Amino acid sequence: MGPALESFAFWLRDTQISEAIRVLPWLWPVCEILHFFGLSLLIGVAGFFDLRLLGFMPRIPLSAAWSLMPWARIGFALSAVTGITFFIGAPDQYVTNLAFFFKILFLLLAGANAMFFEFAYGKRVAESLASDRPPTAYKAIAAVSLVCWLFVVYWGRMLPFIGNAF
Repeated sequence: MGPALESFAFWLRDTQISEAIRVLPWLWPVCEILHFFGLSLLIGVAGFFDLRLLGFMPRIPLSAAWSLMPWARIGFALSAVTGITFFIGAPDQYVTNLAFFFKILFLLLAGANAMFFEFAYGKRVAESLASDRPPTAYKAIAAVSLVCWLFVVYWGRMLPFIGNAF
């Protein structure tokens, strides 16, 4: 861990909000529940859409799968807010953990992949989804999305087991 990151973690841990997150007995467990609920919503909907783009569940119209994506955004927002809460509450636990950095890496890759899909194909999605035959580019983006979200969950789950790596 770099000295700047270490200093930031110690500074953040000493703030009142960080201490409040750690000492309120109900806050951390409630955030855990909401974090996993948000992840389930996000990965459930995005994963469903990705699988549909890959050709699974062909009797379900792509437009129907696409119409669920606002729920994935809500799940992402919920997971992001609770994840930031965890980081603020125990920054020293995360900045020294290799699993945290891999989780963030795959989270950024998944986000970049989703943004690329939105910006490159967003205007054409409605038209192309009407045909129920997604282009090959959509399939590649869907495969990258599934792999990234799998690793976000994997590295998130490994956080308590890998511990301090730096």
